[in-house]
Amino acid sequence: MTMKRKTSPRSGGLRGVLALSAVGLWGLSAGLAGAQTLNVGVQGLPDSLDTAVSSFAALNMALQTMDALVLRDDTGKTMPGLAESWEAVDPLTWRFNLRDGVTFHDGTPFTAEDVKFTLDYILAPDSVYGSKSRIGQIESTAVVDEHTVEITTTVPFPTLIIGLSDIPIEPKHYVEKVGREAMIAAPMGTGPFVFESWVPGDRYALTANPDYWQGAPKVEGVLFRQIPEASTRAASLIAGENQIIEEIPIDIIPQIEQSEDVSVQGVETTVGLLLTFDTRNPPYDDVRVRRALNMAVNKPLIFDRLLQGKGAVLKGQMLTSNTFGFNPDLEEIPQDLEAAKALLEEAGYADGFDTSITTRSGKYLSDVDIASAVAGMFRDVNVNAGVNIVEQGVFSKMVQARDMGPLHMVGWYSVGDADFATVWFTEDSGRAYWKNDEYEELFTKARSTVDEAERLAAYNRMMEIMHEEVPAIFLFGLPSIYGMSDSLTGFEPPSDKIMRLWNAEIAAD
Repeated sequence: MTMKRKTSPRSGGLRGVLALSAVGLWGLSAGLAGAQTLNVGVQGLPDSLDTAVSSFAALNMALQTMDALVLRDDTGKTMPGLAESWEAVDPLTWRFNLRDGVTFHDGTPFTAEDVKFTLDYILAPDSVYGSKSRIGQIESTAVVDEHTVEITTTVPFPTLIIGLSDIPIEPKHYVEKVGREAMIAAPMGTGPFVFESWVPGDRYALTANPDYWQGAPKVEGVLFRQIPEASTRAASLIAGENQIIEEIPIDIIPQIEQSEDVSVQGVETTVGLLLTFDTRNPPYDDVRVRRALNMAVNKPLIFDRLLQGKGAVLKGQMLTSNTFGFNPDLEEIPQDLEAAKALLEEAGYADGFDTSITTRSGKYLSDVDIASAVAGMFRDVNVNAGVNIVEQGVFSKMVQARDMGPLHMVGWYSVGDADFATVWFTEDSGRAYWKNDEYEELFTKARSTVDEAERLAAYNRMMEIMHEEVPAIFLFGLPSIYGMSDSLTGFEPPSDKIMRLWNAEIAAD
């Protein structure tokens, strides 16, 4: 999805105000860190560089300095990474042939020992690694020789390869020398960029790795800057302070399109935007209440007005239609205020109740506006909802405490396979409130067979269960919309939020 840029002079109006606000905020002009430093404005940086943090924002940072055995391209397709090839030796054993000549940033060769070290660390019983569930059916990792490892699984594991694409490989020698905390403070890997500095909640600076195995990056470095406010991110792009900004709200697109030397580009993703209920406590422990609030929301109206038709209304399930496992027989839960009021009365809430919706600002496309619109529609069934807007760091602490409020907004990426999204509603994920035994059994079954028909049937039934039990309000499949300088080449907006920057280049003035 590409939005064509209109060219017009930059003067007056909101554009001028935004540009001035950006310069005033940082006291900087265009070309902040040098002509060949790529400046990227992001909604939020993770509050830690720990690879154990489970978010695509954290993975985006990790995969600038590290590589995985398997990489993904901007469309989500897997391709060789630190493993140049792999094969299934038998239904439970996979052999990975590793690249020769790859070194970590300190010059130490990458070997099979680093792979075993990383996977053993993640899969240790006491590990709290966020993406552990991605590869949880690995039983053991064996070093065959310096450039060969064999991974044994407990059952046939159809999503092993794509799961490994979320696992950055760590340097065994470095972690053992400096310790885990020092590795988190100053990460090292085999990736295209080398850690330089980190200011939590502000910026993350990297320099190019001249010895990168895919070729040296074409920029001298990358500076990620946390800019929570979308209008300020847009101002920074227009002012020339950033060459890339992410998550542009719909209402700001014209602002950028009408500016010189910048453009807007959108990409289809596999993220399903949900409002997840805390089903542990009243009133959301009652399925009638959950269904009533689903029925209170006019999703097509929000979609048309706030998203302007970009993306899709979810079909009564968490999966987007471009995901393996999507159930085509389900339909969106339509707005029906009378039926919603009847369900609330039946559940003992005829007079309604007070609640709140937790969201971040700019994490997802038009997230605050969507949350506010939903809260307004709740009032039509006598439910008074406040909107609690929190910073990324605060939200991360809420996740750790497993207390995101009665309702919280979250988008789950499937990366094309239902396993990656549905895992977050399993008990082992550590993120689920709702629990359904049949759902859990089907999830395990689906990731334990290579028979695609069996997997599809399992996921289809899981979506039916979610449709019936409504652990969340199923909202929209969202695109990601990026703003870019016209001087930038070699970068395409990613469908999974992982910015692949090693080939990016900034044209000389």
